[in-house]
Amino acid sequence: MKEDFHVDLSIRLYEKGNTGIACVSSKNKKHTGCVLTYRLKQYIKNSLFVGNISEEKAKLYAICIYYLVEDYLEDINTLIICNDEDFTYVKEYLIYLINLNKLNFEIINITEFQKRLGRKVKSLADNYAKIYRKRGLQRNKWHIGKNLNLVELNYEMIKEKWEELNKI
Repeated sequence: MKEDFHVDLSIRLYEKGNTGIACVSSKNKKHTGCVLTYRLKQYIKNSLFVGNISEEKAKLYAICIYYLVEDYLEDINTLIICNDEDFTYVKEYLIYLINLNKLNFEIINITEFQKRLGRKVKSLADNYAKIYRKRGLQRNKWHIGKNLNLVELNYEMIKEKWEELNKI
């Protein structure tokens, strides 16, 4: 059964500290998340970022979202992404990564979602992103409280998708 999925960051990609990213379904609250350590963000920035910094951060955000939703592509009705990075770039890169023929759902930002609802709401993934940021790097805490479904991202995984996106 298709449902809405929310994606959010705990700390923006340019800020100091680890960044937790979470993807949460609206109905049954199944979730996945990842953590980008500050060291990894700095290494990516120094080795991969060229050109427009806003566009490069959006590219990194889209790559992370791709890894979080790749197992749920058939379950997504609408993917709601928070406006933490430039949404137009994030959407463009995400569509390319997922491939247009597999993309059978809508990608919108939280502002559009709020307009459709007619009221201001927070992302469902907001608290989950904070949980992934705080507990995602400590394996012994993955099963305390809410069980974490962590996607362990590394530099090689990100670089592979980065090079794929550089082709467009």
